[in-house]
Amino acid sequence: MNQNMRFKLTAGSVITLLAWLGLVFLCMPPEAYAREAKPPDQVEEKAPQEETKMQGILVTAQKREENIQDVPISMSVLSGAEIEDAGIVDMSDLTNFTPNVYSYWDQLIIRGVSTHSMALNSPSGLFVDDINYPFTSMQNPDLMDIERVEVLRGPQGTLYGRNTESGAIRIITKQPGNEVRGTVYGEPGFYNGPDRNSFLFNAGANVSGPVVKDKLFMGVAFETRDSDGFIENIYNGDDKAAKIDHKTGQAKLRWTPSEKWDISFLANAFEKDDGYGHSRYIDGSAQTDRYIINWNGPSLQKVENNGQALRAKYSADSFDLVSISVRNDFEHNLEYDGELGPEPYQNQRFKTTNTYYSQEFRFSSADNDTPFKWLAGIYGFSEEVEVDASFLGQSRETDYDTKGYAVFGQATYTLFKRLHLTAGLRFDQQSSDGTQKSNLAPDPYSADLESSEVLPKGSISFDVTQDLTLYTSVAKGFLAGGYNYGMAQGRDNFAWDPEYTWNYEIGMKSSWLNNKLTLNAAFYRIDISDKQVSAWLAGPALRSITNAGKASSQGFELELALRPAVGWRIFGGIGYADATIDEWVSDEKTGGSYDYSGKRLTSVPEYTYNAGAEYIHTSGLFGRADLTGVSDFYKDAKNEYEVGGHQLVNLRLGYKSSLFDVVLWCKNLFENEYYLSKSSYFIGTIVEDGAPRSIGVRFTYRF
Repeated sequence: MNQNMRFKLTAGSVITLLAWLGLVFLCMPPEAYAREAKPPDQVEEKAPQEETKMQGILVTAQKREENIQDVPISMSVLSGAEIEDAGIVDMSDLTNFTPNVYSYWDQLIIRGVSTHSMALNSPSGLFVDDINYPFTSMQNPDLMDIERVEVLRGPQGTLYGRNTESGAIRIITKQPGNEVRGTVYGEPGFYNGPDRNSFLFNAGANVSGPVVKDKLFMGVAFETRDSDGFIENIYNGDDKAAKIDHKTGQAKLRWTPSEKWDISFLANAFEKDDGYGHSRYIDGSAQTDRYIINWNGPSLQKVENNGQALRAKYSADSFDLVSISVRNDFEHNLEYDGELGPEPYQNQRFKTTNTYYSQEFRFSSADNDTPFKWLAGIYGFSEEVEVDASFLGQSRETDYDTKGYAVFGQATYTLFKRLHLTAGLRFDQQSSDGTQKSNLAPDPYSADLESSEVLPKGSISFDVTQDLTLYTSVAKGFLAGGYNYGMAQGRDNFAWDPEYTWNYEIGMKSSWLNNKLTLNAAFYRIDISDKQVSAWLAGPALRSITNAGKASSQGFELELALRPAVGWRIFGGIGYADATIDEWVSDEKTGGSYDYSGKRLTSVPEYTYNAGAEYIHTSGLFGRADLTGVSDFYKDAKNEYEVGGHQLVNLRLGYKSSLFDVVLWCKNLFENEYYLSKSSYFIGTIVEDGAPRSIGVRFTYRF
């Protein structure tokens, strides 16, 4: 018996042990445990194993503290404890637990609103402690020292501005305070592939507390993720073709000189040095087996990101004033094999840098029990972007600067203590100056982009009872125009204009069974106009980006959470998105035209869903099982390349106490084989394999 076979049998034994332990544990009566331990340290007033009711969650989605059940927005919220319990490590993982949100190679797709491959800006906003991450390639950070993550579905332009036409995700990390707290954790594991196993390891630590009690506080956190990955390049024997090497750190300083002032400074940094070798051919001369590529070129992806935010809040008797100053610097280097195979094609290289500055001043009514609540603010930003692209004998250097400002406001008036009327409006103005040098053109060319947008929002919510609220809303969003950094021929197809969405929504937020069950649902319709689409041009891999399309998406989200008995929590969600092209006729590269009307939008699963159950015994022993899945979707506008849906089962068993946790976990328990993408490329059909089964153990110590 060879070494690989022995390792596989060991992995199989671990899976069997996990399943038997879970069955035995769940069948044992509580009195079978003679020893009692302290309950885990939780944010909730009671530990989960003692709780029988759902706890209210405070969110700041509308830039003031509110109970999630009072906010007329379809949203999902995961606390830091829930993120840890589910084994979520980054944004891609988190989207598996949020209906109608899907992530593919860092692109966040909410309610079916996706974009084309030449777009730098994402239609979904991402904010980490007030720091904006506007580019698609920025939107999969590792999650560390998290207080909560708020996922807002539907346009959020009134309060958050440009590039939130489909929604926004807010990551809120923990603030330092008077309590000294710290955590150290290590997480060894391995990918259990069909032919080999590769090691993976996560580790980190955080500590925070007072420097001067009641006045000055500080917190620091660090995390590292390392793995050889699960892809092997047989061309050169490289078994690290899709390696993972991440370093994340942050520091916070908070100063409260008086009861009225709360001033904080955040600095964070992220480095990624990953392998990019994920795509393989499933037909043709370069065909390979699962988790194997045959590239004669490089597979490198490097990211460096650092951001800073200074936030100052002054709380007067009748109003609050907030100032937020942000700087964010980002660099992304990508180099990979030209045709993703063994043929002698030129390698593809892309380098993107983005330096972003913003300033926001916001006034709002004080948090008190009055029928009228209001918020108003001004916002300004500047952005410098450079993109160097080189492939197939073409090279382009693109530089553009963008400046903009906005004024915005939102107010809610409550009638009869039950009817809440909300109206908001934002005026958003921005201008961009872009220039490109290309080896296909004798001289540089340039284009200016100007846009002035009015982004309204309105909602009506009605408290039918204390535990049931119905609401309806309408909102406008937009995705900024941009520059064709990779495939422009000249000035005529160098830039494109913004696209717009109108979102119509009705929803329900409710609690039942004496607050043991929460059930939230929303139905929506999105109309997309001036859709940014790409059309092939005659020539060597040239595309024009135009605003030629109309599209729509309609569907629903449903989420529930139930505490049926002490120690138990059952939860789940489902999203449905019927996202289609309504109008778009495009020229073909080989001549003629093609009508895309009725085709589904790319990278949009019709269904996204998750379900899970968790049980925590008073002794500290616990078990959790999760099912996540997506339905079929297409990766090309003609809907010729369909990616099959998949379902994954994750299992976690372990022990929790106030001081330490030990968790044995398994992802993709039943070793489901699936694709993340499928498309036509130079010499055949390429796919990306989803991760195989992985197994590990997490050790956590708190102080």
